[in-house]
Amino acid sequence: MEGQVEQWQLRSGTWLRHPASESWRMATTADGTEVSPRLSAQDLARLIGASREPASGEWFPPEISYSPQTGAPLRVTIPTLDFSWVPPFGAPSLLPRLSQIVGGLRLTPRALALDRANERAADARPDRSLPALPQGQYRFVVDGFGLACPTLVAVEPERGDLHVLLPESNSWTALERRTSGNWGQRLRNPRGWRMELVHAHGQAIAYCPSATGLALITPNAIGLCYAIEHVGEGAAIGGPVAWRGAIWGAVQGMGDSVQLVGKQHGASGHTALPTRAPVPQHGFEAPVFDDLHVNWPCAEGQLVLRLDAHGSRLCDWIAWPERLEPVFEMGWPYRSPDGTFWQLCVTQNGRFEYVQMARSAPEAAPVDALHLCTGRACYRGTLRIDGEPWRTADAMDHPSTQIVAPMLESARDGAVVGLRMDAPQGVLALLHGSNELRRGVLQVEVQGQHVVPFGTVDVNRPWLTQLFVHDGHLWVSHPDLPQAVGWKLAP
Repeated sequence: MEGQVEQWQLRSGTWLRHPASESWRMATTADGTEVSPRLSAQDLARLIGASREPASGEWFPPEISYSPQTGAPLRVTIPTLDFSWVPPFGAPSLLPRLSQIVGGLRLTPRALALDRANERAADARPDRSLPALPQGQYRFVVDGFGLACPTLVAVEPERGDLHVLLPESNSWTALERRTSGNWGQRLRNPRGWRMELVHAHGQAIAYCPSATGLALITPNAIGLCYAIEHVGEGAAIGGPVAWRGAIWGAVQGMGDSVQLVGKQHGASGHTALPTRAPVPQHGFEAPVFDDLHVNWPCAEGQLVLRLDAHGSRLCDWIAWPERLEPVFEMGWPYRSPDGTFWQLCVTQNGRFEYVQMARSAPEAAPVDALHLCTGRACYRGTLRIDGEPWRTADAMDHPSTQIVAPMLESARDGAVVGLRMDAPQGVLALLHGSNELRRGVLQVEVQGQHVVPFGTVDVNRPWLTQLFVHDGHLWVSHPDLPQAVGWKLAP
């Protein structure tokens, strides 16, 4: 019958073919997801890796390799996803982990060297920009999410909003929740927010803190929606960590105590571990972890999850020594070559010390100046220091009126992306100052090479800048910027 539509069941999903026009339209994916009517045909084609007729521009299911009209090979253009990016620092979070892990530091597996580095300047324009998003405190995750095209998702944790960047229309589109309710949570401590991303059975599930325990979020760019489930009942007060085959997060337990919840990916239930830790007034800082333990620090102490000699899980609550107070504004703990994490603290008489973490009787190493740290590289003023920061008393001949706040360090090439800022009254005065407009010069530094300035941000509290890597570019985002801007990375 003329005008009759044919239904084809293919590996990629259910397709509708119009014999008269010989055009194809996808109805549902292989898992039964209905294609959102808000999704353009061009965006859908990119997301599923559809084939294209070079002459007519017509799209065909990816299973069809040759043009039904001409017999010519169809063109397939699928950009490769070389790395996922998991906020805040892009470390891969796959389970099971196949090698020794060190996590939670400002380290990324991505190389951070800029393309055309010798042409960069602080006052130069960025190479690209993204469309504007609604005002918010966004984090960014990049993954295939089971699709053919690398997908960028913006996460607004306080409102519980997700937006996907559609690849052809180059526009942000909100993902709708399949069920009612909201997972957003006003953050006690934005520094402590993080995500874990777990891949299994062709899907990627994001584990995020939420107002009801850990939120397990499965984005679906084809349906422009997402599914969600929760682990734990109390509000999350510590970022999740993939450790020893499960995702662990700190939530508010009964009364004024903290409970750890653990979820083995794919398992139906979860584990709940009571702790002696009091609920921290300002929430936990970002956790640091290795194969042996996870440490959620806060102003009151450290919540440590570890294994005993028999392989059983133990929870320890370790208060800071009475004479010390941790200084979290200065960046992340330093990790020494022997595998020990060290937290910068201030004593009662105003002196600064690095203190061993996760130990009830820690050693301390005094320092004569403040350092801003990625976990491996430190900055004293504008001077980069690779090595133990307490052994650098003579590293700087004269004080600097500027500081470099390191934002991200590459574990591959050692490049550190930082913000150079004026600090005539010192670094603590800068970080504790009023929310006035300040200029931060973006720079990248590889040890032993010239510093490369490549842009500026003029915003309140520049150190809240978020960095992420997508589509071969280093992107910079800040709540005060109208849109994220990017600089091309070296191939």
